[in-house]
Amino acid sequence: MLTYLLILTLTGTVKTVDGAPVPSATVTVVQAGRTISATVDERGAFTLPEAALPAIVEVSARGFATVRKLVDRSPVEFTLAPASIRESVVVSAATTPADAPWRDGASGQTVISITDLEKMPSVTLDEGLRVVSGVSLFRRSASRASNPTTHGVTMRGLSASGASRGLVLLDGVPLNDGFGAWVTWTRLPPLAIGRVEVDRGAEGETFGTDALGGVIGVITPSISRSLLTAAAQGGSNGVAGADLSGGQSRGLLSTFGAASWWHTSGVIPLEPISQGPADHPADADWINGFGRATAAWTNRRLFVSGWGGRDDRGNGTERQRNRMSGGTFATAFEALGAATTMSARVSVSPNRFYQTFTTLLTVNGVARAAETLTLTQFTDTLTTRALAEIGRVIPRGYVGARVAISRASADFTEVRPTATTALDLRDSSEAVSAQAAFTPIARLTIGAGARQEWRAAPNPADGRDGAAVGRVTASWRVANAVMVRGSVASSHRWATLNELVRGFQAGAIVTQPNPDLAPERGRSADMAVTLTQSKWEVSAGGFWSVVDDAIANVTLSPTLRQRRNAGEAHARGAELDAALRPLPAVRVRMSATFSDATFRNSLEAPLEGRRLPQVPRLSGSLSADASLPHDVIASFVWRGLSTQFDDDRNTFLLTDGYQFDARIAGRLRAFGWHLDLENLFNNRVEVGRTPLVTLAPGRGVRVGVSWRR
Repeated sequence: MLTYLLILTLTGTVKTVDGAPVPSATVTVVQAGRTISATVDERGAFTLPEAALPAIVEVSARGFATVRKLVDRSPVEFTLAPASIRESVVVSAATTPADAPWRDGASGQTVISITDLEKMPSVTLDEGLRVVSGVSLFRRSASRASNPTTHGVTMRGLSASGASRGLVLLDGVPLNDGFGAWVTWTRLPPLAIGRVEVDRGAEGETFGTDALGGVIGVITPSISRSLLTAAAQGGSNGVAGADLSGGQSRGLLSTFGAASWWHTSGVIPLEPISQGPADHPADADWINGFGRATAAWTNRRLFVSGWGGRDDRGNGTERQRNRMSGGTFATAFEALGAATTMSARVSVSPNRFYQTFTTLLTVNGVARAAETLTLTQFTDTLTTRALAEIGRVIPRGYVGARVAISRASADFTEVRPTATTALDLRDSSEAVSAQAAFTPIARLTIGAGARQEWRAAPNPADGRDGAAVGRVTASWRVANAVMVRGSVASSHRWATLNELVRGFQAGAIVTQPNPDLAPERGRSADMAVTLTQSKWEVSAGGFWSVVDDAIANVTLSPTLRQRRNAGEAHARGAELDAALRPLPAVRVRMSATFSDATFRNSLEAPLEGRRLPQVPRLSGSLSADASLPHDVIASFVWRGLSTQFDDDRNTFLLTDGYQFDARIAGRLRAFGWHLDLENLFNNRVEVGRTPLVTLAPGRGVRVGVSWRR
């Protein structure tokens, strides 16, 4: 049995598998409500004063997989292997190193820290993710100004319908909705975000369906002391908002909570030339909250968390509205041994969605003069997920296994003037998976994983379908400043309940569901090279993906579409990410993606060779921030998108879109302020064409103040 032995100094070394020191690695112990950390010197040695043993010690270094180990004696030796596979994702308390790379050479991961997010002129997280090229929602507009059903995450050109091809996790729990797989971004308070990890590329062998295009991990802040933050802002278009967060750590227990409220009167989304008397600004109101309690013992941790909110918004006319409410309750447990980690998590997510559709009428020769209600939809969904996993460090490697179970039940009701339809739906799945990484020599790491899933939907009596996927990865440090990584993978995505049973209307175009949709099945490969120097880093690579039975909104007539398996969706392209620090106080980052995404071997002849809808050939971002005198920080984000099509037949072209946002912020002791300028040059950004054109909001100004203790 382990007992505490108070010592004044913990010493040790950090080395690679072949015995070379790892200078600048960070060694951290969180204990009794405070954080003790040290930096490894050039000989690989470190010293941690006033650490009580036994303790869980975490070691992180740029380009290496983070190691957490139960330490009961001093001195101690840590061995680091190059990062190549995502390890346990149930819980995480790691902090982001101050020198975290813009694109990690070994894993390809992009980390956006809380400091990065505070410098961005954004409101919701999806807006902050615009700095990573190739990552977007289904449509160009952000979540605060668009229909929630278009909030599906797309990466690397894999977008043929509004469902997500990317999985979003909050502390390991999916944020993707259990009915439609869209992401409820407005349910997450901004002050509840500690860091964001973006992994582009298929990761179905670990996470299963929805990870066909990649994974975005959101990690909430770690708490080692008492804190309290309050903020408020207001601006043009009737913008008003407030944020509050607080936390404390005492002994074995730490707590943290955050909440936010937002309102905007909005703007009319339809371009001015097409507007009529029935068009109204697309207003939006939401309120949300997050809470977490953590109990930590010598080698065990228990997490209890919950988040939820309500979102009410207009769709551009008086009678078209969306209302969404719900949340998630989750609990997780982790036990850490000297070489083995065991963990489990259970989450329950109720969600209610309400939407109305109308038809716009011409009255006395005036277009869009009135509207009539044509359809009302109600969806009540309850999603329960459970996950258990075990991982073990082995000589020169790591192995892990997990079991996952998901159960979703949904009551879906459609009310039309002539009839009412009510459906009782089920979505049940189980999965087993295993992952491993091996470092035969210090400069080379090889990883592999496999997953088997079973799923039955949308009716309770439906039989189960199966899918097996896998991935192999490798990273090779050619030289101290040169890293090569690559992977090959198979993946899949089940059709969502939304795609199977729910139709919708956009403008005059009606899209029908399809209960006979087959799952999407993909195969992909990528490779990249990263060069790192003291003041700059560059990552360049290419990717290739083929999705069989790709689900797309297929055009049947000028006003009718249906979700169908449209054949193969081919996406190939190149990615370039770079970071430069020309001066100690100035940082510049860029990200660009070229993507050629088309239909091939299509089951629908008119689609052959057509470009996938809502995928630009080129997307890019340029961001920079500078620390000025008197604690003032100036930053900007420029995002550009080339032309793309709104439909599968490539009839409705959306022109190039560009947006420039800027922020200037300062702090005086506990008080802070910021001025945000959105779409500073008032560029026209086309969001949809049906054939009427809808636009993203134009120029906007926000002013905010904050207080932090």
